[in-house]
Amino acid sequence: MSLIEKIGIGFGKKETAKTAKGAVVGGVGAFMYSLLSGLDLMPSALTTPDVVPYVVAALATGVNSIRQFFTNHLS
Repeated sequence: MSLIEKIGIGFGKKETAKTAKGAVVGGVGAFMYSLLSGLDLMPSALTTPDVVPYVVAALATGVNSIRQFFTNHLS
């Protein structure tokens, strides 16, 4: 029996789906930031290098909240 089997760490279909979904949501947040910046709709205070990761994370959180709303209310 390997160490991974003893500890019970697994990476099955459910974990893979969650990881992929998280990557997509994060990517959409980054895309939204790029789009808003490219259209000059992003305030200059939110485009400084030390703030950008937090802005992208906030956009990704917003996208995920909207996705969850539609998932929960249209099912």
